[in-house]
Amino acid sequence: MQINISYLTAVFLAGCLVSAGPAVAWDDDVFTGQASSEVQGSDETIQESSALGRLALGLSSGPEAVRALRGSQSENNHNKDRLELPIVEMECSIDRIANYVSCYSSPVHSEEEAETLFTRLIDDLQAGLPSDRWIGAGKEPGLGTASIRSYTYEDQNSYAHIDIGIIAGTGPSGQNFYMVAIFGWPD
Repeated sequence: MQINISYLTAVFLAGCLVSAGPAVAWDDDVFTGQASSEVQGSDETIQESSALGRLALGLSSGPEAVRALRGSQSENNHNKDRLELPIVEMECSIDRIANYVSCYSSPVHSEEEAETLFTRLIDDLQAGLPSDRWIGAGKEPGLGTASIRSYTYEDQNSYAHIDIGIIAGTGPSGQNFYMVAIFGWPD
């Protein structure tokens, strides 16, 4: 299953690098790390919005700022460090060589479960990204990709990217699974 997930991830990453989309704008209150009084939801959602906003700030500030977000070395891959910012339900790391961020949810057997997490992450990013800089749009899945739904954000000043997608796959026993993935690249 590790090989299948790695292959699906590589295919999704390649598809994300090739495409970009039209604009949608957001409010910037949470991006500064201060939750506005209008933000509703649990402390977990506010913390996650803040983590996603800080991630976006790091990506738009360049490779050195992304390096500052590094945590301890990943247990699964010696070429990656954990992302210091906790994003609920996601395992995140920063590649030491290519300096990109990748986050993956645990595989689930229901597309609806993956869709719920995907939608929550989109909503959290929309609440945390400044509308005068970051634009985003949904993308149709490309041929030959494992992604069944994705959304891309781009910082207009630095050209940093954040891509969120739902990846579908089949495990070794033939059972379908779904994962949510986030990829982020500095300018």
